Amino acid sequence: MQSKKISRRNLLKLVGAGSATLALAACAPAAPGTSSDGAGAAPGEAGLDMTIATFAAELHEWQREFASRWAEENSDVNLQIEEVVYGEMNKLQLARQASGTLWDLVFSGIKWFPFSASKGMFLALDDHLATRDDANLDDFFETALEGGKLDGSLYGLPYEIHPGNPALVALNLDLLEAAGVEPPTDDWNVNDYSGLAGQLADPDNNVFGTNYLPGNYYDFESLSRAYGHDLMDPERKQFMITDEINSEAARWLTSLRTDLNAAPPRTEVGTEGIDFISGVFGTAVTGSYSVNGWTQQIGDNFNVDWVLFPLGPEGHRGYTAFTSNFSVSAATADPDKAVDLLIYLSTTEAGLWSALEQGTGQPNARKSVWQDETLLSESHPIFERVLNKLYLADVQGPFPMPFNLRHPELQDNWANTSPDLFYGELPFEEGLQAVQDACQEIMDLPRA
Repeated sequence: MQSKKISRRNLLKLVGAGSATLALAACAPAAPGTSSDGAGAAPGEAGLDMTIATFAAELHEWQREFASRWAEENSDVNLQIEEVVYGEMNKLQLARQASGTLWDLVFSGIKWFPFSASKGMFLALDDHLATRDDANLDDFFETALEGGKLDGSLYGLPYEIHPGNPALVALNLDLLEAAGVEPPTDDWNVNDYSGLAGQLADPDNNVFGTNYLPGNYYDFESLSRAYGHDLMDPERKQFMITDEINSEAARWLTSLRTDLNAAPPRTEVGTEGIDFISGVFGTAVTGSYSVNGWTQQIGDNFNVDWVLFPLGPEGHRGYTAFTSNFSVSAATADPDKAVDLLIYLSTTEAGLWSALEQGTGQPNARKSVWQDETLLSESHPIFERVLNKLYLADVQGPFPMPFNLRHPELQDNWANTSPDLFYGELPFEEGLQAVQDACQEIMDLPRA
């Protein structure tokens, strides 16, 4: 699909430097982790000053596009548009909140959103949205809308939902054909996948069968749910990787490296050229957010297709609903204006532009976008299969946030211990117990 993306910078060129709402801001320096070329009203113009933090990645160029459109339609607002690196946003939110400089609108991943909301950072939205029919809350996937809540109150509107990082498997059809392997279907299972990965692996010629490694504990949750289980107890206070079923899932995952040699060794992880785009993997586990971007990057280098992540041994389809939100600062000067921009960024129009016009994005969190006939007809068929077999099916999906909201600490302990297990650098039972102990240590702490 050909990209029709109009970047914010190109948009600025088109409207001219004299535009009151889109002139480059040259006043206060950007905060650490942000760009210094945000678009906003010309200094000195009368009106309400507002700021928005947008996700600094091409995948989310639509955020700057639609923030700019809103600014054009609201000439009484001087909107400063800034770009923030995703990996820095959780700490920046806390720092800017403490200094009284939090953006009027700010994005959050589900990983840190509940903690920020618990600190009184965001405006409670229920009353503000009660009179806004254009918010059309029933159009959001229920799981996505729940991702914007804490203790029953709504503090964010979702701008995306995807079924987790290990939701899809990309296939290098050329490598499959060379190995004489038929492409799998969405009904394959984990044992089919490990068999396929083993067949495709040819490490001596720098060809690997899979990249699959849950670098995040919530990525393992998807596998746990595929095995018909869960990584945490219902109260989210107990970590359960040593349970019999989770142990079985972990043993299968470990075997991809220890028994099948189907994935790169630990020393080559992150090495330039050792990735799916370079054509050295027969398969790669990723999320729906990669489909359009990877397709454009691969171009004619090799033939690619997509299937859903395999079913578990008993036929369960597991995934983790990963949502991202825009929220309004509790200290914003004009809540009504800020909520208006919040709604605008979550519209059907924004979601369709991201997936179709931008060319590298994906649908947002609205049913009307995922079910749009044009999107389904012009996009890769995998999007319709994600819709029908994941979002509209009776599958588990809540993000596994620990009760105490200590996601960063839990994730750090997982990242520090799980590779030793999955690369087979410790005996399996010893490695599994090390992960369990490190993660339970965090879950035993009081609520942050």
